[in-house]
Amino acid sequence: MRIIPSIVSGPMIVIASALAIEPAVAAEPPKVVLVGDSIRLSYAPTVEAQLAGKATIVSPKPNGGDSQNVLKHLDEWVIREKPAVVHFNCGIHDTKKTKATGAFQVSPDQYEANLRTIVTRIRKETGAVVLFATTTPILDDRAAQARTKAEYELRQAAVDQYNQIALKVMAELDVPVDDLRAALPDAEGTAKLMTPDGVHFTQEGRQRLGTCVAAFVAKHLP
Repeated sequence: MRIIPSIVSGPMIVIASALAIEPAVAAEPPKVVLVGDSIRLSYAPTVEAQLAGKATIVSPKPNGGDSQNVLKHLDEWVIREKPAVVHFNCGIHDTKKTKATGAFQVSPDQYEANLRTIVTRIRKETGAVVLFATTTPILDDRAAQARTKAEYELRQAAVDQYNQIALKVMAELDVPVDDLRAALPDAEGTAKLMTPDGVHFTQEGRQRLGTCVAAFVAKHLP
């Protein structure tokens, strides 16, 4: 009877030793896809730096443009990446208003429909957590001066209109909203953070936006 423990314990010791020396496999950080226009392209490096080791950031090289274009490239930029989190924005390009006709590049109704489709498809086809970022401000005087020869105009009133549409859609679809406007100071301070074209941001402005996005994404990582 005394022989049984030694027979059983031998293999158990060998197995335990093998398990003890087996190297641990580090889990891959969750993948986060950032989608948006040139504003997103400008703050993406800050997001990547601040979430290093916590998330793998994928920021497609092309400018996302308007909501119709984001929808057109959704498979390429988002679906095939199979991300855990998607942080997206579209809005400024949608609000481009043709000077000759007064028509928006993407109508308000179509913008709303596009946003709903984008969110629905991402959730259905990837299971990712979807986050939406509000469209950043336009400085009307600078934007107009920089686009005197352009066929379109950009106005803050249109940005406000489209942001309200987006906020309504995201509330109905239960999508967390990253309000990038909250990352900026008052009107005077924001003007100092923006470039002469009335749309884009200085290095300090890009840093502020990137820090805001990184913090928001971090709260929603699995």
